[in-house]
Amino acid sequence: MKELIKLENISKKYDGRLILDHATLSVYENQSVAFTGHNGSGKSTILKILAGLVNPTEGKVIYNGRLLFHYVPERFPKTNLTAGRYLKIMGEIDGLSPSEIQDRCGKLCKDFFLEDMLNTSMKNLSKGTLQKIGVIQALLKPPQILLLDEPLSGQDADSQQVFIRKINQLRKENVTILMSCHEPYLIKSISDTLYVMEHGKPIKSEIRDDSSELPDLLFQKHGKESENERTY
Repeated sequence: MKELIKLENISKKYDGRLILDHATLSVYENQSVAFTGHNGSGKSTILKILAGLVNPTEGKVIYNGRLLFHYVPERFPKTNLTAGRYLKIMGEIDGLSPSEIQDRCGKLCKDFFLEDMLNTSMKNLSKGTLQKIGVIQALLKPPQILLLDEPLSGQDADSQQVFIRKINQLRKENVTILMSCHEPYLIKSISDTLYVMEHGKPIKSEIRDDSSELPDLLFQKHGKESENERTY
């Protein structure tokens, strides 16, 4: 497989706290990677470094050419824009024509049960609905690399199944998937590679056929994070 990104001895500190500790990782074309681990273990941080959204404190990130990234955060920012206006702007940024934006937005919003939400201000939408908007904008134009931070944390059951189908379709189109998550069934449904974040490093683990056999401690959240708590 073609190597797209390589992390070499990456370390990252926030406020003096070491989150990543000389982590090394290679990401390959058409790979679907899941990162799991306890809150604060570095799952979100490693995604942001891979995407170039934050810089490492130490180490080097090597990209194989110019890559198109789309990133979906767990907590999507609330704005005064309506959902429809936001998606139109994002489609324009991706270079889509007005007719392409209208067609793709219409289909994706129907798939995710959002047809009645397009004229609603995003500041009035729930976390789950904002996540759907984030996923839709990322799917308007398939990227080379799609990064997903806790993509199902606010989703209803029907939307979860739509999400899984859409991501697996992207995998058939040679899109590389990188996500952080706690849900064993999601890892089993869309991932071919699993890393557990331990002591500031991604440790490769096995994806088992029976997801119930995966250690519970890897996926349990220890208390609900507040809206103001930093996500690592």
